[in-house]
Amino acid sequence: MAISEFQTLGIGTDGATSMRETVELAKHAEALGLHSFWLAEGYHSRSAVVRATLIATATSKIKIGLGILSPHTKHPALLAMDAASIDEIARNRVILGIGRVLNALRKHAIDSKGTIQLLRESIEIIKGILSGETLQYAGARFNIAPPGSRLDLEQCGTLPIYLGATGPAALRLAGQYTDGVLFNYPCTPEFVRYAMPLIEEGLKRAGRTLDSFDVAAYLLVSVDENEKHALDAAKRFVAQKLPTRHADMLRHAGVTTAEIDAVRDSVEPLGLVKAAAELDDGLVRKVAIVGTPDQVARGLKEFLGTGLKLPIAWEIMGPDRRRSLDLLAREVMPRLQ
Repeated sequence: MAISEFQTLGIGTDGATSMRETVELAKHAEALGLHSFWLAEGYHSRSAVVRATLIATATSKIKIGLGILSPHTKHPALLAMDAASIDEIARNRVILGIGRVLNALRKHAIDSKGTIQLLRESIEIIKGILSGETLQYAGARFNIAPPGSRLDLEQCGTLPIYLGATGPAALRLAGQYTDGVLFNYPCTPEFVRYAMPLIEEGLKRAGRTLDSFDVAAYLLVSVDENEKHALDAAKRFVAQKLPTRHADMLRHAGVTTAEIDAVRDSVEPLGLVKAAAELDDGLVRKVAIVGTPDQVARGLKEFLGTGLKLPIAWEIMGPDRRRSLDLLAREVMPRLQ
């Protein structure tokens, strides 16, 4: 059954944020009682695994989301090893998110054929390694030869696996094999409504229901008491990232090819700062939830009833991100409960 209110909120940053600021934001988010702190793997910026380790040592309660890591660039047994190592520091607080990661494929010239098979095998290997038992595996994409391999450390606590999914096959795969799904930005209510029946198909194949499955999403959020300041903070990120987003996500957000081309064509001659300043407010609002605490609360409320369980305020947050965290926790969240 779709939830009627959001009890909690996650926060996330990509690798462009410094190590020091990442840790400070995570500590502040924990102090504010927020649910989780999520770390994307950028190519090529700061390592999500290293940042997660720093957060694990600096906090004691907040959950730590690795999302999304790519088995195209790192063997799934090594992804399991990384997650289990962090879990040893932050027991029962780690969430391992894996997925195709389009940017990883582009940057490393990796052929994406057979991705669904690769993801299925990755999930099976990660579960096998995390179980603490010796694993042998013979797949189409991965092999762990006899006598097999096992984790040479204490068995993990509860370590859920989420799948970053956009297309129909991956969404079904998430429902059938994992503990949750993580939608990338720019996620919209329309996209969540599109995705949920496909996830439920997968859950049905596994004999499960949505009650035991998490649905999380990176949502571009920028909040400030001054609406214009919130918009301005969002524009540079949108100008830089919009042309790289998944076509399906942009389509559900109502972003046209002409709008994407216009952003791409303006950045090169004008530079990012000037191009961002010229972005149309309407385009920014298509892909981001921006404005005052009341406006942001109204934007988040549009996701109620869609199937989304965990909204994650992603990366922008506002002109002063520490202050924006305060606003999200103290001004926005009460409006959602």
